[in-house]
Order: sequence, then C-alpha cells, then structure tokens
Amino acid sequence: MKLLFFRITYIFLLLFFLWQCVIGPVLNEYMPFVGPVRTDVAKRIESPDSSKTAILIRRQAFDLNFYVDIKKGLRTRKLHRSRDFYPNSQLDFNEKIVWSNDSNLLVLMIDDVSGNNEKYMWAYDFRDKKEYYDNDKITEMMLEKKIEVVNCPSKE
Repeated sequence: MKLLFFRITYIFLLLFFLWQCVIGPVLNEYMPFVGPVRTDVAKRIESPDSSKTAILIRRQAFDLNFYVDIKKGLRTRKLHRSRDFYPNSQLDFNEKIVWSNDSNLLVLMIDDVSGNNEKYMWAYDFRDKKEYYDNDKITEMMLEKKIEVVNCPSKE
C-alpha cells in the first residue's frame, strides 16, 4: 500500500514537472490560450484628492479581461471586471482609466478591436456608489464633469 502511494506521487510529480517545463511552454508558443494566466498592471492612477488609487489590471488566460481595483490606504478592493476580449497580446486596446476633478467619478475606456469601432465604457460614481455601463450616459457624465482623456496623469 505504501509503495503504491509513492508510485502514484512520483508519477504525478513527474507529469507536473513535464507540463511546467516542457509541454506548457511549447503549447504556449503555438496556442497562447493554453498556459498560465498572465496578469499585468496596465495603469495606476491616483485620484486628484490623493485619497485613493485606481489600478487597471490586464489579465489574459483563455480570454482577456480588464480589472479595476481601488486602493485606499492599505486596503485594496476589486471594483470591476470587464467583459471578455479576444486574447491577442499583439493588439492595442488603448485602455484608459480617468478620474474626475472631484475624485467622485472613475471612468474606464477600452477600444473594441473587433472591427465595429465601439468603445467599452464603464464608470463608477463614488458619491452614489453606482456603476454605469451605458456609453451615452458615461459620455454625458464626462462632459458634465469636464473630464479630459488626453491629459490624464498616469503613474506606471
């Protein structure tokens, strides 16, 4: 019984080692959706009042998702997970996060590279604790709060 346990453990460890060192990297070269999850901090932007920091995370596995985390003091909480995007690391999604001047509105914008020339937009109002997904409503809120996307300060 003890010998059987050691044999099974040995086979498991050998297969795990082969997957991690040989098979995984080879498959990852030809099929990028098979392999480890890749996580990268795309943007880190402090709010104008310096009370919190928005962190935009790009996470690629079988598909590509963007996450928005908020860091306030020592606590970090997940605020949003985007819809699925095509997982091609060669494409530029031109992702941006922008704060309003009063630090109450955070906007996420991602270019849709699928060919229909639309943006994925999401916003969070910290005053009302409410999420917005409608592009027209978010654009209206940005104009109302005079948010400029071009001159967005970034700490990368």
